[in-house]
Amino acid sequence: MKSVWLMRIAVLTVAWQGMSEFVAAQSDGFEFYRTRVEPIFAKKRPGHGRCIVCHATGGAPGGFGLQPLAPGSSTWTEEQSRRNYEAVIKLIAPGDPGSSVLLAHPLATEAGGDRYHSGGRQFESQSDPDWQVMAAWVKQIKAPEYSNVKLLSPADLGRTMHEFNIGLGQDCNFCHGRDFAADTNPMKAMARKMIQLTKDLNANGTRVSCYTCHRGEAVPRTTPASLMP
Repeated sequence: MKSVWLMRIAVLTVAWQGMSEFVAAQSDGFEFYRTRVEPIFAKKRPGHGRCIVCHATGGAPGGFGLQPLAPGSSTWTEEQSRRNYEAVIKLIAPGDPGSSVLLAHPLATEAGGDRYHSGGRQFESQSDPDWQVMAAWVKQIKAPEYSNVKLLSPADLGRTMHEFNIGLGQDCNFCHGRDFAADTNPMKAMARKMIQLTKDLNANGTRVSCYTCHRGEAVPRTTPASLMP
């Protein structure tokens, strides 16, 4: 009996150590985010508006919703930063900056960015110091727990969403709203049907993706351009 209890204590100790390491890593990630990443969203870059102009006023383009700054304030409170963190971490592929929407969306297309971003290109290249700061943060983040993911692998979610962006030429709002887990947007149901169709086709030896039919357009063309009126 004593050996059983000792074994249970050992298992619990290992589990607690693992959980402690996870919490510590996420805590470190938050501090790095708050002190070095978050200020970028309020920064005025030459020729561009600040991220918070669109992403903290009334809506959340691309699911990137920041807490509004208090009048006269240039920084967020810690509570606001934690809410921002919860929103922002959904837009990255932990450990993989190149597949993170947060980094690809405002990056110039020729530098590896998305095809479309209504807010323009904040970063001309991946060597931009601010882009490098965000990349360093993404590399240290562990994957969060996603909810209402039915057909995709959570481990590859960031990369998959990036592929959707390229394939359809649309941002996250096309299928999502502020709450990524919600099913209120009918386009999300359509996306699931298309994901299942793609899986079924590939299961039979075919190699297709969203881009196969969409070619960077939200609605695939069914008539050749030469025959269009």
